[in-house]
Amino acid sequence: MIKTEIFMATSVHRWNDNRIYHKEAKSLSKYFDIELHAPSSFKIKEYGHLKIIGLPLWKKETDRREIRNNIWQRLKQSSASIFHFHDPELIWIGIKAKLILGKKVIYDVHENAGASILRKSWLSYPSKIIFYLIYKSFEKLSSLLFDHYILAESDYVNFIKSNYTIVRNFPLFNNLEMSNDKTTDLIYVGSMTSDRGMDMILDLTKDLLIDYPNISLKLIGNGPSNYIKSLNSIITKNNMQNNIRIFDYMDYNKAMKHIQSARIGLCILKPVKNYINSYPTKLFDYMSAGIPFVCSDFEINKEIVLKTGSGILVDPDNKKQIIKEIKILLDNPKKTKQIGIKGQKAIFKEYSWKNENSKLIRLYRKILEMK
Repeated sequence: MIKTEIFMATSVHRWNDNRIYHKEAKSLSKYFDIELHAPSSFKIKEYGHLKIIGLPLWKKETDRREIRNNIWQRLKQSSASIFHFHDPELIWIGIKAKLILGKKVIYDVHENAGASILRKSWLSYPSKIIFYLIYKSFEKLSSLLFDHYILAESDYVNFIKSNYTIVRNFPLFNNLEMSNDKTTDLIYVGSMTSDRGMDMILDLTKDLLIDYPNISLKLIGNGPSNYIKSLNSIITKNNMQNNIRIFDYMDYNKAMKHIQSARIGLCILKPVKNYINSYPTKLFDYMSAGIPFVCSDFEINKEIVLKTGSGILVDPDNKKQIIKEIKILLDNPKKTKQIGIKGQKAIFKEYSWKNENSKLIRLYRKILEMK
């Protein structure tokens, strides 16, 4: 077994994040010694060659300043030869790790951070421009210094010339059995914001109640506390407390059990730049659990649906069309099951983490050979 020490860090995501922990950290720990530093409620956990060292949990973005400082102080004391980080806000630490500590640096890019800054509702327009320009300058500098980039999507290649590897966020295929015990009609798993279709989902559920008074919807994930509060207010105002349940962020394996018990997965994202060119991870989770999905008709989603027959495409702004497609699936359980089977077969054949895992391990072996 090849042994080395990898310092992996995130200031934003929880320690048991699906991509960071369940896929990458676990996969790498089979070949290398690795420390994962991430927000958690514990100090240390160890699983073989993987040590998880907790950082403080945070509630608002300003809380993360201290977390970033903790990461830097720990990194200075670490003998790890590689610093692998997952958040745009850690680019400056990556630059210092390269220039001051002489470590190899890998930036794992999960999103189009520049576009995300421009969509932050709590920033004024001048502030957005200032933060965007600052971020782009750090991004440019990092492209000259970092040893490698891991990209979750090919769309993130815009500022990188050659030193990148695309490692898509495909699901862990664990031979999940298709459940016949369906306790939930509709489910959504992921971050909860207006851009991710939460307003539309609540609105269409209210209309579905007319013909399906016992319809059930589960929303699983996290989001801005004020926004979650507003969702709960809408649910109460429309007397939907018995139909809709909101769950906080939960571990991947637990979330998958909820998905297995649902009939239809929802992914009605608005057509914003961060979504239209990126594979929605939740689609693959729905497919892995053997349930059909209703999703926005972006080109990248069309590619999956036309290739696999695993879901239904809809205009994310056309509530009437979305309701029509959901009704067809609810009223035809045999068809719904057949679509789910197609999705699960496609995961096994083409969209499994297995191939992505191989790319990740090959990349690390190559980087460790670099002088």
